[in-house]
Amino acid sequence: MNKSRLPKSLLVASCIFVLAGASLLFWPSTQPLVSTQTNSTTPTSSSASAGPIPEPQTVATPEHLQKQEQTLESTTFVLQEGDSLSRILDRLGISNRQIAMLIRADEDQVFSRLQPNQTLEVTVAMPSQDLKKVILTPNRTERYEFTYGGGAFRFETHKVPVSTERLYKEVSIQTSLFVDGANAGIPDKILFQLTDIFRWDIDFALDIRQGDRFALVYEVQEVEGDVVGYGDIQVAQFINNGRVFEALRYDTQKRTDYFTVDGLSLRKAFIRTPVDFTRISSPFNPHRLHPIFKTTRPHQGADYAAPTGTEVQSAGDGTLTFVGQMTGYGNTIIVDHGHGFSTLYAHLNGFAEQMIAGRDVRQGQVIAFVGETGWATGPHLHYEFRINGQHQDPETITIPNDSPMNQQELRTFLPYAQQTMQRFTQRHSPAFNQALSRLRR
Repeated sequence: MNKSRLPKSLLVASCIFVLAGASLLFWPSTQPLVSTQTNSTTPTSSSASAGPIPEPQTVATPEHLQKQEQTLESTTFVLQEGDSLSRILDRLGISNRQIAMLIRADEDQVFSRLQPNQTLEVTVAMPSQDLKKVILTPNRTERYEFTYGGGAFRFETHKVPVSTERLYKEVSIQTSLFVDGANAGIPDKILFQLTDIFRWDIDFALDIRQGDRFALVYEVQEVEGDVVGYGDIQVAQFINNGRVFEALRYDTQKRTDYFTVDGLSLRKAFIRTPVDFTRISSPFNPHRLHPIFKTTRPHQGADYAAPTGTEVQSAGDGTLTFVGQMTGYGNTIIVDHGHGFSTLYAHLNGFAEQMIAGRDVRQGQVIAFVGETGWATGPHLHYEFRINGQHQDPETITIPNDSPMNQQELRTFLPYAQQTMQRFTQRHSPAFNQALSRLRR
C-alpha cells in the first residue's frame, strides 16, 4: 500500500510557520503587554497571552497626612459697649452648636453680665475652628473658665488672692480738702468717707479753713502688688478751725461705727445740714428784715441755697407728722424725732415717693427736693430745728450723740483705742505734731 505524501507546497508552508513562531520566542519586543499606570484597570489587547494581568498597586498614605494637624490659637478681647458673647464667637467662626453648648454650661450666668473693659480670652483649635476654652475676667479678683472636653464645657470659678494693707496719709489744706487730698494720692472714695465720718461735727461747706490738717489710716486692697480697691478708714484725726476731732472704727454688738477715743459715737442723732448747698442765703435771725414784706420778722430757721431738685434728707430718725402745703412755707414736711425734737423742711419742689403722714423715716433718707414754693425768692431749703416747740439755730445747736456703748463694750474698747492712737500718732510728721501741740496747750 502506498504511503500518502504531503504536497510539496504544503510542506514548505509548514516550515515557514514553525520558523516564524520560534522568532517570536527569542526576538525582544518593543511594546509592553500591560499598562503600569495605577489609575488604569484595562490591559492593552494582544494577539498572544503573556500570563495573568497584575492588579493596580495602591500606595498607603501616612496618618498625619490623612488628617491635618490642629493648632491652638488664643485671642484676647477687651469688651466694648454693645459687645456680646455670640457676636465675638461668630466672628471667630465658632458654630452655633458650640455657642449653645457654652451658654448651657454658664451656671452663674456670667455671660449675661458682660460689661465694657472686661476681658474675654478665647482659645480655638485651627483649622477646624473648634472652641476649646473661654476665660472671662470681669475684674482683677475673679476669673471664670469654660473648658471643652468629653463633649461638654466644664465651668470653673477662680478667686484671685487679695491682700489688704493699711496706708497712712496726712494732708495740710491749702486749696480744698479734695484738691489737696488728691495731690497727696488719696482716692476720692476715701475722702468722701472722711467727710461722712465727721459730718456731724464739721460743716465741710463752711467750716474748712486754709491751714486745717488731717491724718488717716485706710485700707488698700492689692492683687500681685497692684491696687484693685479701697476698704475703710480705720483711724483719723482732723484739725479744723482750732478744734481737733478723732475717729476710730470699731465693731460693737449692734453695729460697726466710728467712735471718739472716749467711746462716744461720732454719729449724732441729727445731721447738721440735711442738704448739699452752695451757701447759706439767710441764717437763723430773730430780728431779720423779711425780703418780701420788708418788715422785721424773725427768721426761725436757716436757708440753704441749692439748685431746684437737689435732694433733701431727713436730719434724723423719726415719723412724718405733716406732708403738704403751708401758707408761706409752700410744700412742707415736718418730722417728729421723739424726746421733744422735731425738724421742718419748706419751699420744697416736691416730695419723695410714699412720703405720707405717719410713715417712719431714717436719718439721711431722701424725703423731698429743693424748690421755691410758697413765699420764696429763689430755690432754697428752709430748715427749722425745734426742741420742745422752741426754735433753735441749726448751725450752732449742740446735737446729742447717738446711742453710746454699754459698759462691757467700753471696757474692751478703751485699751484698744489707747493702743491704736499711740501707734497712729507715732507716724505723724513733726509739722502735724506741732499743730496738735499748739491746740492742746
